[in-house]
Amino acid sequence: MIKKFKEIAQAWITAANPTAEEKSIAAYRASICNGCEHRKQNTTLIDFYYCNLCGCPLDKKIFAQDKTSCPENKWEK
Repeated sequence: MIKKFKEIAQAWITAANPTAEEKSIAAYRASICNGCEHRKQNTTLIDFYYCNLCGCPLDKKIFAQDKTSCPENKWEK
């Protein structure tokens, strides 16, 4: 549980000021997530997309350091 919390916190920090390489990786991951059947939209209070498997907001999750953060391992190259 703590490992997951650290992973999420680091992704949010990275998303705030990503390097060019991190932006490139995030764009690649976003292209995969955009076509994924587990991508869901939440419009209750704030309009955002999230992963229906883990519940993470995708605009931050794509900045995770670990490529195995995708529950379906779709980010593997």
